[in-house]
Amino acid sequence: MKNILVPSDFSKAAYNALKYAIQLSAKIPSKIFLLNSYTIPHSSVMIDLTDILKKDSMNGLTKVKKKIEAEFPNVTIETISHHDELSVAVQTYIEEKNIDLVIMGTTGASGVKEAFVGSNTASLIQKIDKPLIAIPEDFSLEDNLNIAVSTDLKNLKNVSLFGTVKEIATAFNGNFHLINVSEDLSKVDPIDIIDQSADLDELFVGFEHTFNFLENSDYESEILDYIISHHIDLLVVISKKRGFFESLFHKSISKKLTMHSPIPIVVLSE
Repeated sequence: MKNILVPSDFSKAAYNALKYAIQLSAKIPSKIFLLNSYTIPHSSVMIDLTDILKKDSMNGLTKVKKKIEAEFPNVTIETISHHDELSVAVQTYIEEKNIDLVIMGTTGASGVKEAFVGSNTASLIQKIDKPLIAIPEDFSLEDNLNIAVSTDLKNLKNVSLFGTVKEIATAFNGNFHLINVSEDLSKVDPIDIIDQSADLDELFVGFEHTFNFLENSDYESEILDYIISHHIDLLVVISKKRGFFESLFHKSISKKLTMHSPIPIVVLSE
């Protein structure tokens, strides 16, 4: 039994993330917690909005709960209304409810809204130590998953890191595309490639998998091209915690992948 936390702002994207969690729980027995967090906006008006916002939060959760349980009659979810910043609320309930996985919706918004949604996702990735799946709007979960794992080839001995991803692959008949992007493959020692391929072989033993060493100075474009050309259903990346978006997701990668990826992204915390 897994415990899954789904943060919601009552948007279409958030509702779709909840549906994805339910589809996951149909094959991997899970308890689903739906979380709405709210904060008091800064204002010069001396009015306490806490009770109003709390009521709106609870009403919104009740509405979503009724809707999802009507659509999926055999599913029961637990709702949580919490007064705090999203990242703080998520971390609080990761500890309190022993959460194994966080699933949240993303949307191809632009401008100020995109920056807000992107910062929420980035904040969660940097502050939580549980796997997070970012789900694009309207994406559903199906069998025969093509899963791409983007690796820098430095975490190949950490077997437990990929536990959740392997569990999903087992439940949904998944196979793995193990990909590494280098700016110049001619500078990579062939012996290292052989050794690293052996490590990957051992790490994903029991699953159909392929090795793909790619060359491109534009990391994000190469990944997105691979996703499309190989019909990938799920992309797995590793969070390094030390300036995640400044290192792994350099340049505009946070927007290009987390916000604009056509498929869900699993972020694993190293």
